[in-house]
Amino acid sequence: MMKNRKVMTVMVLALVAIFASGVTLAYFTDTSDTVENTFTMGNVEIELDEAKLNEVIAPSGTTWTASTERVNTNVYTNLYPGAVLPKDPTVYNVGTNPAYIRVLVTLAAPNADFEELLEDSATLWNETLGAGWVLASSINGVYTYNYTGVVLKGDIVPPVFTSVTIPAEFDNAAMTSINGFTINVVAEAIQAQGFDNVIEAFDEFVAD
Repeated sequence: MMKNRKVMTVMVLALVAIFASGVTLAYFTDTSDTVENTFTMGNVEIELDEAKLNEVIAPSGTTWTASTERVNTNVYTNLYPGAVLPKDPTVYNVGTNPAYIRVLVTLAAPNADFEELLEDSATLWNETLGAGWVLASSINGVYTYNYTGVVLKGDIVPPVFTSVTIPAEFDNAAMTSINGFTINVVAEAIQAQGFDNVIEAFDEFVAD
């Protein structure tokens, strides 16, 4: 297998908080003519966002709808058991190289009474997984999803999921325990060249 220097870009968005960082470390490609070799840097670069929400408060309960505006964070208020919260984290390949992409989803607990939701937290969004996304692992509350295809320059990947649902069976104590929770979504991209699939690509990255 060709041993390229790997490229990774990391973006983060959350329900109530945002953190972002990025690294561009590209491998070399080359072209040549009769007198010299010219080396240029390729790159892998991704963006991550989600739809801005419109919140409508009514006597029958709060509802949320997704707008056409894209943002890096949303804040949800007036939650209740059974609430369906639109959330569509979407990754874009804005670099020059084809890439493999994975996403890490973490539900952050605000207090010690959060275990009830953490026990099966992936079910909050798994019912609306986008096409091509596969749950690769679940370790210590971090859910890793691989996008199974190669993401070409300019491609928009289907949303990882499209909504988060608060369990309908939650009582007042459970709703109090989740006050202030966050869902952190981290997207990672690595160059596709030199790898047969997304699992091999990120296994190689972790090994290094």
